[in-house]
Amino acid sequence: MSAVLGFAGYSGAGKTTLIEQVIRYLVGWGIRVSLIKHAHHEFDIDVPGKDSWRHRKAGAHEVMVASGQRWALMHEHRGEPEPPLDALIGRLSACDLVLVEGFKKDPIPKLEVWRASHGAERLSADDPWLIGLVTDEPQGGLLPCLDINDPEAVARFIVQRFDLMVSSKAPVGTVQLRYFARLRETLQTEAEAFPLAQPVPLAALIALLRQRGGAWDEALSGSRPLRAAVNQELVALDALVKPGDEVALFPPVTGG
Repeated sequence: MSAVLGFAGYSGAGKTTLIEQVIRYLVGWGIRVSLIKHAHHEFDIDVPGKDSWRHRKAGAHEVMVASGQRWALMHEHRGEPEPPLDALIGRLSACDLVLVEGFKKDPIPKLEVWRASHGAERLSADDPWLIGLVTDEPQGGLLPCLDINDPEAVARFIVQRFDLMVSSKAPVGTVQLRYFARLRETLQTEAEAFPLAQPVPLAALIALLRQRGGAWDEALSGSRPLRAAVNQELVALDALVKPGDEVALFPPVTGG
């Protein structure tokens, strides 16, 4: 049976970013992770005009889209009540850990994500399901406090709390990624530590970043050739990057 852990907190606290960072560490340690995120009522992952969208709008109860890389199942409630969290978890494939974003009132173990600098209130201290506080400012009380800027420590806390099996074949180091000029503005980040289990070509590392989708895919796409430096030396995309390296990414030079 999969372990289940919620990340709870008010909007703007940084739950999504923290979960993304924690997942990279957990997966790098050989842990199979799935995620359930509670969204706004009118959310839609489909693209208007596409075949699947047309079939769903025609009245199909479920539409599955499949390819060689992934499949997605879209289920329309069609007037049925929203299913409870345990029913959603039951639809997932077997995994080691299910992370849940939102559902803060459900009876599952939770980490509260709270930033003092954000100014929002804390969750109720009466919630017996809270097992820790992830924050930018340590707080008094009985809950363990974890640094929101240290996702590796959060990931290790999760491993220990749920006694998850870490693969001995997947030691994880990190590469320090730094973004410059237009990339920094587009990606909304200046630097990050990215988990890396073994040396890979720089092009493969960029491909992993592009899998985040959205601005990452567009900014780092092959149609916009990048300049890169590893440990402060300019390199080509076939250069090997290994754990412990510092990688700087620059947008292409334009203009005369």
